[in-house]
Amino acid sequence: MNNQNINSIGPVGLDASASEKAVTDHASSDCSRPAWIEIDLAALRHNIAVIRSKIGPVARLMAVVKANAYGHGAVRISKVASEEGVDYLGVALLEEADEIHNAGIKTPIVILYPENVPRAIEAIRKGYIITVSETAMPERLSVIMGTRDIPIRYFLKLNTGMNRYGIRIKNNSELFDSIPTGYGFEFLGFMTNLAGSNGADTPLSLKQEKTFCELMKCAEERFGDSIYLSYESSGSLSKKNGARGTLLRIGHLMYGSLNAEESEYKPVMSVKSRIAEIKDVIKGEGVGYGFSFIARKNTRIAVIPMGYADGYPWSLSNKGHILVNGQIARIAGRVCMDAFMVDITDLGKCKIGDEVVVMGPMGDRKICAHTLGKLAGSFSYEIMSRWSRRLPRIYK
Repeated sequence: MNNQNINSIGPVGLDASASEKAVTDHASSDCSRPAWIEIDLAALRHNIAVIRSKIGPVARLMAVVKANAYGHGAVRISKVASEEGVDYLGVALLEEADEIHNAGIKTPIVILYPENVPRAIEAIRKGYIITVSETAMPERLSVIMGTRDIPIRYFLKLNTGMNRYGIRIKNNSELFDSIPTGYGFEFLGFMTNLAGSNGADTPLSLKQEKTFCELMKCAEERFGDSIYLSYESSGSLSKKNGARGTLLRIGHLMYGSLNAEESEYKPVMSVKSRIAEIKDVIKGEGVGYGFSFIARKNTRIAVIPMGYADGYPWSLSNKGHILVNGQIARIAGRVCMDAFMVDITDLGKCKIGDEVVVMGPMGDRKICAHTLGKLAGSFSYEIMSRWSRRLPRIYK
């Protein structure tokens, strides 16, 4: 473990450099926590290059770094993405934008979801690009601000059938006519979210895509290439192996494969720990809260010092597994807040301090986020983004 590469993003509002220095100072001693996340920045650069090769020279790329860059560390990931020439950084919240901006990153930041009026005004004053769900909102914000000297840069979110955020399209011409432009306003384009981007082409998802594509055709006639048309994401890019929109919002694919079969993209994140203790459990004894695991024979149990507060799913109690010395060790008992136990009875020599892999490769085996999510009754997006900031990030 190269302690000098350890970096962890501190609480929102804390100066990024101070946060990084505090963690590095801690990690340079022998007090480093024996549970951590490794981030492969070379794999990230590789994935961005693959994505670039698929979207062509015309389309622009937004690196989605919301939710602490899906658990990878928003500041470091944003720095690398900016170095690789992405056009925009996408976040969900004003605070996420602040964290990146305060780190000195100059790539334009887009807040992808509508904020309330006071937060939207603060975002505008700080130079962020906002997203609105109604065409009247930019003008309203301008009136409240009392000036047009600070440009309101914005995307308009459209509800094409997912029924989450966005304005429903009734008439394209009326919609276009109602969009504020001119002095004090910079309309960047239309966005929507496809409900079926990662799933099958159901009639509803096909209808949704058709709705936006029809709008794209009309918008191109009205606005030319002066605005972006953004509806594609990691899932749609992976399915089509190409892009029709002019601004792609890519998150998951940038961080690695969508599933175990995706070979072009390299997983960026690995989650590791070390054996904290080893217990010899006698036949008939229990392990963990509620004694949900009862030893059917004399059993050797290893304690792993991380738990559901670190993001390891409680739902993997008695059914998940990790890799120890390149072999599978199954969870024994319930996952605790700060620890879980695994059965190492048949794994040969194991000792306290041995490195284990919770997610990632070891030897000729690997546990990918997709597999972990499936076992947990969830999916890879949630698994990656839920890893806690309690786990130090080590950037390689």
